Amino acid sequence: MQLTRRSPSLRSGPAGVPKVPSAPALTPWVAFAREFLRHPREVGSVLPSSPALGRALSDSLPVRARTVAEFGPGTGPITRELLAKSGSNVRIVAFEIDPHFCDVLSSSIRDPRLIVLNRPAEDIVAVARELDVVFDAVVTSLPLVNFPVPVRNLILQAAKDALPSGGIVTGYTYTPYVVPRLMRETFGNCDLRFIWRNVPPAFVFRSVC
Repeated sequence: MQLTRRSPSLRSGPAGVPKVPSAPALTPWVAFAREFLRHPREVGSVLPSSPALGRALSDSLPVRARTVAEFGPGTGPITRELLAKSGSNVRIVAFEIDPHFCDVLSSSIRDPRLIVLNRPAEDIVAVARELDVVFDAVVTSLPLVNFPVPVRNLILQAAKDALPSGGIVTGYTYTPYVVPRLMRETFGNCDLRFIWRNVPPAFVFRSVC
């Protein structure tokens, strides 16, 4: 298992929570564009997610969440918002299969609450055992509509298997039809919220186990 822990920044926020540094001005954007050109179906969007979308996803998490899995963090725009809204005792475990994104994420966010894994989302149950944790929530940026049906079903089922009763799965999509239907088929419920301050505008979905 590739596991990267980063040292905290010298600056800190309220109550001793490390301040999440801003990403370098060019590197994450260049990395994101490069990977989109290489793997457009897997990356799913030509632009990184907006801070407004990240805040909407953060607001979807349980108040008492302590361990959160993030699927497909890319260069970390959602990761930064999750960390910014989390306390010092929260852990974010990022599952990213692109090694270039892993490098950018690890080097641009130096926060001891973040664990970056170069592993697929389907490994969440195995990772929970290896880290000896119980995930309270899953935040996904994966473009599920671009994946083959068996793959996206495997990802959603793995998330369901890893979460306890009451656990949350939240993410975003650009169409209000396919992913909400998949979420209802897997979890039995799905709420939808429209976020216009993103390019393109997105729908945030939320399901409860």
